[in-house]
Amino acid sequence: MRLQFLPAARADLDAIFDYTVKQWGLAQAERYLRDMQATCESLRAGRIKGRSAEHVRSGYRKAASGSHMIYFKLADERLIVVRILHQSMDVERHL
Repeated sequence: MRLQFLPAARADLDAIFDYTVKQWGLAQAERYLRDMQATCESLRAGRIKGRSAEHVRSGYRKAASGSHMIYFKLADERLIVVRILHQSMDVERHL
């Protein structure tokens, strides 16, 4: 299975990185994004499955990584990361 990030998810990663650098420094930002990438890789490899997010969008799943939730869907041998949202964000508004 291939891992794909939609443009909105890539923008989320950039924003998360920038915010974390400003708040906690470069080392913490790099560590946080490495952990997030590891979660995505575990999803891709099937080591973790995530939970249903059908209440938000049909076919969507989610998995926690730090203070964020990774929203994704499976299609054509791809795990597609749709958005990466902070747990305090209004999910329905951003998806």
